[in-house]
Amino acid sequence: MSAATVAQQLRRRQRQDELSGAAVRAITGDAALHFRDGQLWRAMRPVPQHAPHLRTDLETDTATCLRGAADGAALRQAHSDAALHRQLCPADAVERLVFELLEQLRCETRLPRGMAGVAANLRHRFMAWSRAFHRSGLTEGHLGILLYTVAQVSWSRLTGEPVLEETEDLIEATRAAIVPVLGTALAGLRAQRHDQAAYAAHALALARAVAQMIRTEAPLAGEDDDNAASAARAGFALWLDFDEPPAEDFALADSGHSRVLADATDGYRVFTTCYDREVRAATLVRRALLDEYRTRLDARIARAGVNIARLARRLRAALSQPRVDGWSFGEESGRIDGRRLAQLVCSPSERRLFRLEAHKAHADCVVGFLIDCSGSMKAQAEPLTLLIDMLTRALDQAGVATEVLGFTTNAWNGGRARADWLARGRP
Repeated sequence: MSAATVAQQLRRRQRQDELSGAAVRAITGDAALHFRDGQLWRAMRPVPQHAPHLRTDLETDTATCLRGAADGAALRQAHSDAALHRQLCPADAVERLVFELLEQLRCETRLPRGMAGVAANLRHRFMAWSRAFHRSGLTEGHLGILLYTVAQVSWSRLTGEPVLEETEDLIEATRAAIVPVLGTALAGLRAQRHDQAAYAAHALALARAVAQMIRTEAPLAGEDDDNAASAARAGFALWLDFDEPPAEDFALADSGHSRVLADATDGYRVFTTCYDREVRAATLVRRALLDEYRTRLDARIARAGVNIARLARRLRAALSQPRVDGWSFGEESGRIDGRRLAQLVCSPSERRLFRLEAHKAHADCVVGFLIDCSGSMKAQAEPLTLLIDMLTRALDQAGVATEVLGFTTNAWNGGRARADWLARGRP
C-alpha cells in the first residue's frame, strides 16, 4: 500500500468522524459528543452502542451506512433516559438483546418532521444490516431466523415501512407463528413509543416471550442448529460480557498530599535498590497451572466473541506510518529502470519502463503494559488478564511489538527496604 493511499484512508476516516460528530451534536445539542475511529464518545468516555444495526466497520460500510449509524446513535442519546433504561433492562442475555434493539428502534421513530435525509439514512442503515445478517447465513438456525424475524416485524410495525423484500418470503412462516403470540406487545410498542416507561413494559413482555420461545425450542435443536444459534448471538454483536463497568467498581488507591515530597528541593529519590530483582513471571508458576490458566483464558476469549482481526486492523491504522519498502517495477511513470531499456528497443510502444518507490505501512513502535500485581489488585486479575491478552494478540497481528511488565513488593509495609530507611533516620 502506497503512502498516498494510507494517507487518503486516514483522511477519509478523520473526515467521516468529523461529519458524524457534527451530526450527533446538532441533533442532541451535546457539545461533548464526538466520534473517534467510528466509536461514539462523550468527552473522554466511550458511549456503548448495543443495538446490533448501529455497529459499523469503517473499512466496509458505505458513507450512507455510517451516516445512518451516527443518526441512530444521536437519536438514542436525545430520546432515551439512560438511567431508566438501565433500571428496566433485563438480566437474561436474549431478553436484553431484544430489549436493546426495541429501545433503539423506538428512539429512531422520534425523528422530528422535516428531516427526510436523516430518515433515509436510518432506513438505509437498517436495510444494509438486514442484508448482511441474512447473507452471512445466520438466519439458517432457529435462533437466527427467530431473532431476525422479530427485528424485521418490530421495525416494520414501528416505522410503517415494509420488511426487507429480499427476505420477506423467508420469514413468512416464522412471522405467522409468532405474531399471534407477540401481537399485543407489538401493538403496544407503536402506541406507546412516545413514553419510554410505558413502551418498556411492552418491550419487556415481547423480549420475555421471545426468550421463552428460544428456551422451548432449544432442546429440540440438533448440534448444527446449536452452532447456528451461537453464530446468531455473535452476529447480533451485543457483546454483553463487555458492558462498560461503572467507575466505582474498580479498586482505586487513594492518593494524598505529601508535604515532605512537596518541600523537597531535589524531588523524589529512590532510597535503595538492594532488594530489587527482575524475574520472568512464568518461572514462578508450575507448568501444569500455566496450562490450566491458558485454557481458561482461551475459553473466555472465545465466549467473548471479540473480533481480534478487526481490532488489529484498527490498531495498525492508528499506529503505522508509511515507509519505503523496496521498489515497484513495471510502472508507466517514475524513474527509468535501466534493466528494461532493451524492451524499448524491441518494442518502441512499450511504456512500462519505470519504477517507483514502494511504500508499506509499518508500525515502528513498542507498546508496553505496566501492571500493578500487588495483593490489593487481586480482584481485577482475571478481567485485566483477559484484556491484556486480547490487546497483545491484536497488536501482534498488527505488527506491533509488545511487552507486559508487572511490579509488586516482597513484603507488606515496605519490607526490608523500609526497615533500612527507618534505621538510617528516615533520610
